[in-house]
Amino acid sequence: MAIEKYVIVSTDITDKVIKGGPLLWDGTSSLKVDAGLQLITMNAANQGGYTRPAAPATELNAATLRERITVALPAIAAYPALPTPSAAQTTAQVQRLTRLITALAKLLLDQTDTTDGT
Repeated sequence: MAIEKYVIVSTDITDKVIKGGPLLWDGTSSLKVDAGLQLITMNAANQGGYTRPAAPATELNAATLRERITVALPAIAAYPALPTPSAAQTTAQVQRLTRLITALAKLLLDQTDTTDGT
């Protein structure tokens, strides 16, 4: 028997959100799913228009914080190479560093309910 990837979906055909998986299954051995759910192949799910649930806002915010940190690093690293930074450049550097530290702290402390201050 061939083993395929399956996903768990609702028996309500109007609900096109994948509830679980993927998991490998031979399609015939005993496998129990909760009432109101069924297993379909990954291929059938893709062809049927099923989608994954949206990521929680905290995950999206964490990804945003990581991106902002990555973008800020080159400008922060370039500052020490300036021969005589102007007041505006120094102010901008302090603001960048403050946003960077705030973003790092939010990630470290798992406070990703918001990206404010980053």
